[in-house]
Amino acid sequence: MTEQKFSCPAVSVVIPLYNAEKYIGECLDSLLLQTFQDFEVIVVDDCSTDSSPAVVESYAEKFGGRLKLARMKKKSGGGGSMPRNIGLEISRGKYLYFLDADDAVTPTAFEELYELAEKFSADVVHCEKFYRVPDSIWHNKDLRANLKPDNYFTEGRLNVTAPTVLSDDIAERARMFAERKLIWNYWAQLIRREFIVENSIKLQDAVAQDMILTICELCCAKTYVIVPNAVYNYRVREDSVTTENIDDATRINKWFKCIKFGMEYLDEFFADNERLSNRPDLKYVLFDTFFKKMIEAFDAVYLQRPIYAFSELLQNEFLKDDDTIFMPFIFSAMNVYQVLLKRAQRRIAVLENELNSDRRQLTLAQERIAALETERCRAD
Repeated sequence: MTEQKFSCPAVSVVIPLYNAEKYIGECLDSLLLQTFQDFEVIVVDDCSTDSSPAVVESYAEKFGGRLKLARMKKKSGGGGSMPRNIGLEISRGKYLYFLDADDAVTPTAFEELYELAEKFSADVVHCEKFYRVPDSIWHNKDLRANLKPDNYFTEGRLNVTAPTVLSDDIAERARMFAERKLIWNYWAQLIRREFIVENSIKLQDAVAQDMILTICELCCAKTYVIVPNAVYNYRVREDSVTTENIDDATRINKWFKCIKFGMEYLDEFFADNERLSNRPDLKYVLFDTFFKKMIEAFDAVYLQRPIYAFSELLQNEFLKDDDTIFMPFIFSAMNVYQVLLKRAQRRIAVLENELNSDRRQLTLAQERIAALETERCRAD
């Protein structure tokens, strides 16, 4: 693929690619439609086995030298982090934007985000909402026109109506994150590239790596801006990696590994950062938030089993290589959630009894009214 010489762009768009031949063309089309064109596109192929790379190459001329296809020699662990790291290394833009190969951005996406980043001299511009587009209506303009901006969280969201600069108090940011006031997807953010490099933030080859990235950004960013702009079209696919169908044992093992990996990275990140190394309070809040999110991934399995049923799995995963630092936290957290579950179940039982009692009272009242009505009719 030929590449023309051009000055460093304002934005580097990094797209991890794996077997997305059905979608990557539409993704690239959305970039060609941008009202702001000062960007480069770096597609990193994670050893696709379909014609995805060929589709990307067919777009080279349309981008006039601004499109580069990089190929990985070995398949990563999935999730797109390693391709994103390669894209980060290749990138030259002032800002980074991570786009998924099966999604798309609105025509004014980069114009809006770049203007906001420059206006606030932001390390991170974080979109609060996005468009959730079912695959079944992706090509239906009328139905898509009626979609409203979405947010994963139905409660506690920020609902900002104007760009809002977060407090520089890290504890306040951590509390906000723990209360799920922010979505944490890669594609919700425009990030200053030098900010990532200066703070040695690495994208991890693990599930929920975007959550880890957001935690690190919140802890390090001098200027973190939350905006109401909805610029991302997220394609809801039944066959996506986030909806995979795997057996219980594999699911549990996968997420225990993810919990361990994330905690190890965050532990090292806090230890290496002078500003964070003496803040165990922040570390606990963020660890706990990360753990809760990971538990949700297999809670249907976890909540049906007593805590001792996980003992061997926990020891196998968290006592390797003298990793005893995490065992007390994990054991305590899992027991706490079991206790909370039992409390919730007891409360539900009480409410169900109250509801049944109310239903009985209602039935008696209805029967009494019917009897009175019958008596009235006879009297008439």
